[in-house]
Amino acid sequence: MKDVTWALFTSAKALNAITIKYRNGFVQAFHRDPASSSTFYIFSDLKNYSISGTGPEDVSMSLGHGWNNPTIHGNMSAIWYQQQLDPITGAKLGKPRQIPPDDLINIAGISQVPDGEASWHVTVSKYMDSPLLSAALPVFDASNKSIVAVVGVTTALYSVGQLMRELVEVHGGHIYLTSQEGYLLATSTNGPLLTNTSKGPKLMRAIDSEEWAIKAGAQWLEKTYGSKRPHVVHAENAKLGDQQYYIDSFYLNLKRLPIVGVVIIPRKFIMGKVDERAFKTLVILISASVCIFIIGCVCILILTNGVSKEMKLRAELIRQLDARRRAEASSNYKSQFLANMSHELRTPMAAVIGLLDILISDDCLSNEQYATVTQIRKCSTALLRLLNNILDLSKVESGKLVLEEAEFDLGRELEGLVDMFSVQCINHNVETVLDLSDDMPTLVRGDSARLVQIFANLISNSIKFTTTGHIILRGWCDNVNSLQDEMSVAVDRKKPWAPMKTKLVHHRNHLQKSCKNKNKMVLWFEVDDTGCGIDPSKWDSVFESFEQADPSTTRTHGGTGLGLCIVRNLVNKMGGDIKVVQKNGSGTIMRLYLILGIPDNADQICQPDFSKYGLVVLLSMSGRTARMIQSKWLRKHGIATVEASDWNELTQIIRDLFETGSRENSFDSQHNIAESLRAEHSSIEEIKNPVFVIVVDIGVLDLTTDIWKEQLNYLDRFSSKAKFAWLLKHDTSNTVKTELRRKGHVMMVNKPLYKAKMIQILEAVIKNRRRSLSNAISNIGNGSDESHDCLEIDPTPYDTCGSDDSSETSTEKQGDKSVKPSTLPSPVLKNYLVDITKSNDDSTSGSMTTQKKKDEEEDWNDRSNRLYSGIALDGKNQKSLEGIRILLAEDTPVLQRVAAIMLEKMGATITAVWDGQQAVDALNYRSINAKDSTQEHKLSEEETTNNDINPQTPYDLILMDCQMPKMDGYEATKAIRRAEIGTELHIPIVALTAHAMSSDEAKCLEVGMDAYLTKPIDRKLMVSTILSLTKSSTLLTSFSA
Repeated sequence: MKDVTWALFTSAKALNAITIKYRNGFVQAFHRDPASSSTFYIFSDLKNYSISGTGPEDVSMSLGHGWNNPTIHGNMSAIWYQQQLDPITGAKLGKPRQIPPDDLINIAGISQVPDGEASWHVTVSKYMDSPLLSAALPVFDASNKSIVAVVGVTTALYSVGQLMRELVEVHGGHIYLTSQEGYLLATSTNGPLLTNTSKGPKLMRAIDSEEWAIKAGAQWLEKTYGSKRPHVVHAENAKLGDQQYYIDSFYLNLKRLPIVGVVIIPRKFIMGKVDERAFKTLVILISASVCIFIIGCVCILILTNGVSKEMKLRAELIRQLDARRRAEASSNYKSQFLANMSHELRTPMAAVIGLLDILISDDCLSNEQYATVTQIRKCSTALLRLLNNILDLSKVESGKLVLEEAEFDLGRELEGLVDMFSVQCINHNVETVLDLSDDMPTLVRGDSARLVQIFANLISNSIKFTTTGHIILRGWCDNVNSLQDEMSVAVDRKKPWAPMKTKLVHHRNHLQKSCKNKNKMVLWFEVDDTGCGIDPSKWDSVFESFEQADPSTTRTHGGTGLGLCIVRNLVNKMGGDIKVVQKNGSGTIMRLYLILGIPDNADQICQPDFSKYGLVVLLSMSGRTARMIQSKWLRKHGIATVEASDWNELTQIIRDLFETGSRENSFDSQHNIAESLRAEHSSIEEIKNPVFVIVVDIGVLDLTTDIWKEQLNYLDRFSSKAKFAWLLKHDTSNTVKTELRRKGHVMMVNKPLYKAKMIQILEAVIKNRRRSLSNAISNIGNGSDESHDCLEIDPTPYDTCGSDDSSETSTEKQGDKSVKPSTLPSPVLKNYLVDITKSNDDSTSGSMTTQKKKDEEEDWNDRSNRLYSGIALDGKNQKSLEGIRILLAEDTPVLQRVAAIMLEKMGATITAVWDGQQAVDALNYRSINAKDSTQEHKLSEEETTNNDINPQTPYDLILMDCQMPKMDGYEATKAIRRAEIGTELHIPIVALTAHAMSSDEAKCLEVGMDAYLTKPIDRKLMVSTILSLTKSSTLLTSFSA
């Protein structure tokens, strides 16, 4: 057996080992050691069966006798020997050497052929860097029933890799073999097949191979097929990296050892020339197609060039007519939608405003109730104005919007707007700041309503997205004629405004063309907030219709995305532009400029000069931004200013200024709390007999407990040394205000504090307004001995919720209120009697000459006379419609009640019906004798038309709503006018409707109505319309007086 095995071993040079293991445990094996290039014969002997002897011959004898001995079972105590042989002849070289069992090679045993068939497996040797492929073959006895030995054949798979490399060198690509589990067995590269671990070398997975092609191919197969890879794979366009590859996989099913072979060949090795030719062919075909297309187009152009111009014009005319028809239809749909929405929204708003007017006319309201109801009406009017602005959007888009050209006070409009929004901002813990430069004109020409609408939209948009911080409205101006002067930038312009000079130069030509008239100014504005900001990529799109920076904004904050679109359209209409500019920090800056006219009789801006009065102002405000802006303005005008942010800092500064012996040493103190006072030390020391003005924010006091009373008592100790002015919130309680009056703090200003209010505070201090006010009120008889009279400074006594009425005079606005000397609330009376405004240019000089005192007395008397004449006029007009019989047709119960009460208070006799059919029935002769003039009669339209109206109709005028059930106002008017045919009667009919479009007025006049009034009801306009139509000349003259 040994000789046969040796013959097989020497004939196969690729074999690593051939082993024979007998059933009884004896082993014979031939092994080639690649490391030493030596050949060895390995055999074993049983220790219990060994023949005693001392030489090698004895060992051979024992081995020969025990190999095939069937009586020996097991090889538990076997001794292994290694004998070096001549690799060619097989002759023994040297003596056999005892080695441990299974030290060099793996011996195939009977366990590997349990079913008596040959089997394959892969092993790893610690002495070789290549996997070994082993085959186990059983050897049966003569009866072919029992296995007497197992022959093992082992070869290194490295030789298989050499064969693969020879194939790849000829054809290119990569070949590798893996087990079914994905372990590398052989590759066509020189990459390692084993990986070293702490337990010895182990097989490497193909996806972990160091060869890029093998790793990429294995990953592609695993990604494509996963664990369910078919036995045969053929992929023609597998992309590995940047190249296309052919990947073929085949399956070798050895006994108990499935092997997977993978061939990876670059496509260019096989189809390279074919693909190149195909690409060239494709380019040629495309080029030819393009050439043919161009030639065809040229031919078509030449052939169709002869078509007559008349046919082209006809086709163009048809297209234009069709486009016009679609545009008109779209415009009609939009107009109808806006008209319907106008009616549905204006109707409830008219009811709200009408009920508020009735409530305001009630003399039993207290001061607080009157102020609350008035504020509700202002906001309701602002909401109605917002509805009108939405209706004007269609006019803006169609270019039909016409801007007014009237004079208005720009500062007062902006101040009223900031005052209105400050209420909402205070509730949101956000500062509202107005920062207008001193060179801003007082009067300008333009459309005040649209200007206020622009800033109302911008500020409300900032409030929506700002939860903390501030909202600043800045403004400054530049004369168009001075754009070429590089020094035209105002000296008081703030650092963030510096880039505007460059922007002015860039827009110089455009602005000069737009402002050929010299009486034009460029006004620049910024709305700066500390909100969430806008992504730079959305800076342009936010000004489009229905566009918002974040799609979730509508769900979070509400809104439709129309506000900024309306703003941009209005700004462009005023000759300006608006952009979102870069800001350092969180938030957004909206910057815009407008071109407005300057009145011909406009006075030059008179800068106040307070430096000569020795004023020292202590600003104690919790809002940092407003405090810094006011401090900077005060210091610019020569007023020493000290800042305090809380109660502790305020008290520390007051002690340093006023307490005995403290002022001399306070400036040497090292306390940080008086840092601002030490900074103004030199300025205060230079002032002789300084006049101290302390402006205190009511939020500095602790109003949550009764500590604020103790704080007031503490401040009252210094009332003789300084003038106090208080900044109040809109919800400051009457208890606090009463206590302030009782303590003698008469100057109260509603937040926010801006330049105009500060000027009034300083002027009031200089002119000693408290003494003048006390004398004036005592003359009227409303003074109180127990509390001081309050000087509530408000630079915007008009309707700050809107600006549509900004052109009206103060007398007209005051005349709207029905007041009586006996029932007029005290603060309201004071508002009539106290008029501290910045419109008096002479008042800013600060001189207290005798002539000015005389002017003040004349102005006082003029306001008092105007007050009493307004009261008398109102009482005179209370019954201006007395004796007039009016038929009111209104289907909304609230509006019907509002109109009826309003007319009855003015003396008219009212009959109310619910629809047009009842109105027609009320004029019928048979309905006149009915006890109830509002009873519904089921008469057809034909019967109503054929019946004549009594020549002596009981109604002098009809107020007709246009949209009513059963019969609307239009049909009812037509029926009444048809019934009047053949008679001498013509009952005036006034349309009373929520429709606000100009086309609605034309429709009303077309059906036979005499006048057109829109909801909400304007009392004065309604009275004048009724009197003019009923031809009551006496009443009309009385009312006009």
